[in-house]
Amino acid sequence: MLSMIHNQLPIKMSDEFLIRYIKNDDKEDLFQIYSNEKIAKYVTRKTHTSIKDTDEFIEVINQRIKEGNNLYLGICEIHSEKLVGVIRFLKKEDPSTLTIGYALNEDYWGRGLISIAMNKLIELLKLDGNYSRLRATVKPENINSQRCVEKLGFKLTEKFMKNEIIDNKEVKTERLLYFKNL
Repeated sequence: MLSMIHNQLPIKMSDEFLIRYIKNDDKEDLFQIYSNEKIAKYVTRKTHTSIKDTDEFIEVINQRIKEGNNLYLGICEIHSEKLVGVIRFLKKEDPSTLTIGYALNEDYWGRGLISIAMNKLIELLKLDGNYSRLRATVKPENINSQRCVEKLGFKLTEKFMKNEIIDNKEVKTERLLYFKNL
């Protein structure tokens, strides 16, 4: 999946940041992202309360990549190698559409890193030629993510309800569905 991206990694975003594979050594940085309550309220993932949760997440990442329907990439500082963000591509039912997701360390919000990274990756997806559109779902209260996908050229197509598990309870949550043609 996404051989055009695989073949280009690591991808330089700027003099400070690059996109690369996520490694087991990124455990502490991933924990910092996924244990943050401000981030957790926007992602469909259990809030990490211990490093064990992050170890399990890394296992899930590796398994999903091995199965071939997911690609997880890290946004990292070049000099320190600190992982500051995660971008996920997911291939679902429609083989011509990829679903994107992302999370960014709160200390790096407001710098446009997701937009810069996604623009680099979208260029490669266009060259790849296997996908005709991207899909993103955003919680309505996540205004910054809405702005981000809109800046990337995604168009809001509908609102829908999604069942998710929060604190071991099934809850219906509203989502905004965006698409971008490549």
